[in-house]
Amino acid sequence: MTDSNDGFKSRPLSRRSLIKAGGLAASAVALPMYLRPASAQTKKLVVVNVGGAGGEAKRRAFYEPFTKATGIEIVSVAGPDLAKIRAQVERKDVEWDVVDLLDAWVPVCTRLGLLEPIDEKIVNREGCIPQARHEFAVGGSVYAGGIAFPTDRFGGKVPKTWPEFWDVKNFPGRRGLRTRINDTLEIALMADGVPPDQVYPCDIERAFRALNRIKPNVSHWIAQTQQTVALIQANETDFTFTYTTRVKDLQAARVPIDYSFRQNILGLGWSGVLRGTKNREAAMRFLSFVMNRECQVEHANLSGDAPTYTDALAKVDPAVRKWLPNVGSKDNMFVNAQWWDGRLDELNIRFKEWLLA
Repeated sequence: MTDSNDGFKSRPLSRRSLIKAGGLAASAVALPMYLRPASAQTKKLVVVNVGGAGGEAKRRAFYEPFTKATGIEIVSVAGPDLAKIRAQVERKDVEWDVVDLLDAWVPVCTRLGLLEPIDEKIVNREGCIPQARHEFAVGGSVYAGGIAFPTDRFGGKVPKTWPEFWDVKNFPGRRGLRTRINDTLEIALMADGVPPDQVYPCDIERAFRALNRIKPNVSHWIAQTQQTVALIQANETDFTFTYTTRVKDLQAARVPIDYSFRQNILGLGWSGVLRGTKNREAAMRFLSFVMNRECQVEHANLSGDAPTYTDALAKVDPAVRKWLPNVGSKDNMFVNAQWWDGRLDELNIRFKEWLLA
């Protein structure tokens, strides 16, 4: 689970990766057979994404191949917003056909009846990881968060697991953690010895006791994702929770920083169709592209996020693939948005008060 800024990450794309992926997109994407030839009556779909580099990656990986195959134009709008989704559906005045969704929004939208059920006759998800399947949404990518550390300090002795992150005696250094309770709660439990695959249901009191122990050693409580790695780069902190893509981009810029792939927190990039859209069938066809292996490979090459098919990993550019998490490893854990549903606001308030105490 992530907040709106983190879940919808916007990252720069290198010119090289764009050119390379663009070439692949034009030549290698195998399209679902039922989409040929283009014959849909729908002329356009409105698709909402994060915009910026993330939106550009989706345009090249999903939107352009979809339009080429169906003749349906994709009108992309930046800025998914849960309140706007709810308002459109409840007013029965749906302007957005497909919307990118945060992990936390999927159970909320389901509970409120804001999404169309996925049409399994159109959207083929056979072989995808089980975490990417939902009755009302499709998971088209996987992002990963874990420990970042400098490579020019400490002689290589740095924490690579959350118990090591909490072990300030054997791994001295300044710590950075986030100002939000989601992710931080799971991190604290892993630090206290809970195996990643047993974090849920979360023992909240145990997590806060673990946070009490690390609190004196946290130099920065960080609100914005970009600050996680920027503080390491500026030598203002040493070890922080951040995302693979943040470290990947800095390494490409020759910043001495690295990332641990152990005990990663994994989240999904979801998409759903708003209930009441006039373009339901075309929107479901679009979701079939989001769940198309070749399109996901192109998206991985452009975005640095993993496909939701494990057998697609081998097709990702090796330079990108080394940055993708092992989604099948029990050493990593997927966010359980269902567990957070109904708890997030209350725990965030408690966490903010704890930070001020």
